[in-house]
Amino acid sequence: MEQNPQPNKLPLLGMIVTTALVLGALCALLWWPTHRWEVYARRAMAAAAQGDWTLAEAWGQKAENAGADDVLNEIAAQRADALFEGGDYDAARALYGTLGNARQVMACAYRQAEVWEEAGDLTAARDAFLSAAGYEDALTRADRCRYALAEAALAAGDQQAAFDGFLALGDFEDAPQRARTLAVAITGQEDEETALLYAQGYTPEALSLQEQLQQRRDTLQSRRLAAGRGHALLLTEDGTVKAAGDNGSGQCDVNQWQDVVAVAAGYAHSLGLTADGRVLAAGNDEYGQCDVGDWQDVVEIRCGPWDSYGVTRDGTLLHTGYRDLSALSGWTGVRRVSSGDGVLLALRENGSVLSSLPDQTPDWQDVLDLAAAGHAPAGLKRDGTLLCVNRDLSAWTDVVAIDSSATLLMGLRLDGTLLVEPLLMVDEGLLSALRAEGNVIGLSVAGTYALLLHEDGTLTAPGAGFDLSPLAAPQSKD
Repeated sequence: MEQNPQPNKLPLLGMIVTTALVLGALCALLWWPTHRWEVYARRAMAAAAQGDWTLAEAWGQKAENAGADDVLNEIAAQRADALFEGGDYDAARALYGTLGNARQVMACAYRQAEVWEEAGDLTAARDAFLSAAGYEDALTRADRCRYALAEAALAAGDQQAAFDGFLALGDFEDAPQRARTLAVAITGQEDEETALLYAQGYTPEALSLQEQLQQRRDTLQSRRLAAGRGHALLLTEDGTVKAAGDNGSGQCDVNQWQDVVAVAAGYAHSLGLTADGRVLAAGNDEYGQCDVGDWQDVVEIRCGPWDSYGVTRDGTLLHTGYRDLSALSGWTGVRRVSSGDGVLLALRENGSVLSSLPDQTPDWQDVLDLAAAGHAPAGLKRDGTLLCVNRDLSAWTDVVAIDSSATLLMGLRLDGTLLVEPLLMVDEGLLSALRAEGNVIGLSVAGTYALLLHEDGTLTAPGAGFDLSPLAAPQSKD
């Protein structure tokens, strides 16, 4: 009897294996285009972990070409950290700068300053500490270097250099008295205040002019004015506030404010400083720029477009709003601030200036006021002249106040006329109108207009595109 042959299972098994291989290949083909960046990124990170930055960057570039995000930035950050830990602060600083890591840029400057200080190069250390202003105790360390340099100059017999050094220190330790003592020795004047001025190079004629300038500054009314992008504020003599212009965000809802001593305006918000050091706010609060209710003992207020700033009686800087200024926590001795395009400048009690941009602190002294807006930050000196970045303002003299926007830099002169420097393209008719103004005692600039208060109490606003009449109308408390 014939037996049925057993079926051969090998062809069936081969079909199954082949099918699985084909399906696997198809899945790989489908997966690879959308996930290959992950493979490249892992290889990039592995190379970075080994310190092979050339290979890491090559794989990182492949990963980003395949759709990955920020792989090259992550590699750069790791490389910057490695350079920092290895003590190559210049290279680390450059990399951190390209990454926009301002705090680490300052950390590099601080560490490099410590190296130079240890090596005895106090000038380089001072400059590096100043470029790290706001980081830890950088300002105090810079002042210590300045003090040591002044002492070194005195030991070398250069009394004038020692005087200049101690004077630049403001109220640091015993620097004021040492500056006075040296001033008397240099000039032979018994009166210390007179000796201080003569030792700085002032002539009797210059001192007379400076006295006139200061007397005029003491009577100015600029704190009563605030120009915003599309609105304006006027502080009345009874401590209430009037507003005019755009009120789309409630920035003009200030008619209930009382006991106000200064006003400020941003893009779409308003601030008021009260006599007891509190700060009032109205308007757009998208970035927290109106979150000032817990501020106390404030003596100065300023606005950026989307930020609010305050300075307390002890020189502490307060801030709320769009910008991240956590890196500036070490700023001390602040008297006034001015906010511009991507930069915040602060004036210290000793007349020196701080900048929120690492490595871009102006080496200015004897400054009374700042105008940071636009791309030409300016500082007003006691003698009525200006210091300016990117502009030659040597012809500006007898200036008692300055203000600016991204478009205009303006100075108010002793005789009540205006000096105007366009920072962007501006209509010539507007420039002529501004330069024709006279008897001005208050100035506030925003955008392409200036809010001006005159000696007779009238207001003008050349370039403003809104009605100013509410500022002149009787104040309503309803």
